[in-house]
Amino acid sequence: MDNRSNQLQQLFREGTELLQAGNAAESLVRFQAALNIDPSNATLHLHAGAVLHDLMRYVEAVDSYRHTLNVAPDMGEAHNNLGNSLMALGRFTEAVASFSRASELLTSSPVPLTARASALQALGNIAEAEADCRKALILDPAFAAAHWNLALNLLLQGRYVEGWREYEWRWQKPDFTSPCRHMDVPLWDGSPLKGRTILLHAEQGFGDAIQFARYVPLVVGCQGNVVLECHPQLVPLFQGLKGVTSVVAFGEQLPAYDYQAPLLTLPRILGTTLQNIPDCLSLEVPAERLAKWQQKTSVYSGSRVGVVWAGSSIHRNDGFRSLPLTYLSSFAKFSGINYFSLQLGEATHQLKLSPLAERMIDLTDQIDDFADTAALIEQLDLVISIDTAVAHLAGTLGKPVFILLPFAPDWRWLLERSDSPWYPTMRIFRQKQPGDWGEVMTRIHAALDDFANYKKIIL
Repeated sequence: MDNRSNQLQQLFREGTELLQAGNAAESLVRFQAALNIDPSNATLHLHAGAVLHDLMRYVEAVDSYRHTLNVAPDMGEAHNNLGNSLMALGRFTEAVASFSRASELLTSSPVPLTARASALQALGNIAEAEADCRKALILDPAFAAAHWNLALNLLLQGRYVEGWREYEWRWQKPDFTSPCRHMDVPLWDGSPLKGRTILLHAEQGFGDAIQFARYVPLVVGCQGNVVLECHPQLVPLFQGLKGVTSVVAFGEQLPAYDYQAPLLTLPRILGTTLQNIPDCLSLEVPAERLAKWQQKTSVYSGSRVGVVWAGSSIHRNDGFRSLPLTYLSSFAKFSGINYFSLQLGEATHQLKLSPLAERMIDLTDQIDDFADTAALIEQLDLVISIDTAVAHLAGTLGKPVFILLPFAPDWRWLLERSDSPWYPTMRIFRQKQPGDWGEVMTRIHAALDDFANYKKIIL
């Protein structure tokens, strides 16, 4: 074997080992060094593309996969990976084409069909997406990703009975956002508890916990001792739930318990349909927090509107659900409204550069947890938010909420509706075309104009 081949093998081995160890940046250095030696090597381009995708350098990943396919046009894995990077860029139609070609080449694999279902759903082709999931499950009935995509599809359609059942496959997904916990204790089946103790544990994000904590009173009614485990930031907010024995933060010592249930499994256990969704929680915001925020906001006369324009960047769909604050700049034209920022995280820096800065009151540096956020929302007349935990919290508190949704919404917002069966005071403003926030803002302006002129907000 010549020196060139030895170098290639060593660089490829090092790159693969670094990638497996979680060092994507150094792994890419090795693959690129190998490509300098052999620029027409399809396997190297494929691996470089995968690393670039992991580093969220999606445009470069697409280029790398294109190079792969120039050399090896029938490499099914490259077509599939190309589709994944196109999905991340919001180029859904192209992604469908890539996944389609991958499924033609990888005829026994459920992977490209499952991925194509996601792309089709993003384009609003709901029936075709469902069909792809079911085709994938014919190829592999135990393929968790296909069950998961099918669950999201069915729930989006409001087909809750089958949807909740499919949703249980989330624990089989290797990349699911929440760890599978407490499974060594029996899962509650909905029977009367008869004085036994049950652990209800939150999962996924803050918004999920807030939305599905509405099931806690139903479990309390089953005559047992209820322990609720949740994110530390939610503990002060949930401590006031009636009938709950204790509220424990993740990582803290739990009392002994006889049964357990994840919060998002409760809809299946309790048979939730669109017709019997439980009412929102009756949250008792701590009195000292209410007093604190009443004092802080009392100096601002006129109407008060809370605003959130961005979510957490770690959310897989954040690039589609969030919008730049510049879209809200025209809010400044409405007189008599005080805007309160409810925005946390890295997106807060946008406020300094916005024409809305002079009209936005930012007290978020004094927010310690969701009890503070709830107490501040209680001082407001309206909340305008993208799909984030604040929208769930405002809806739970019974505040009027304008929620801004991308063209392909999360499953909980269903299809086409301008209202939500989960939150009676919520009004939904959906994109009519992918990425088109401008048209959404036109409708928001009309609704805000009604609000600013003290007309009735139609909910």
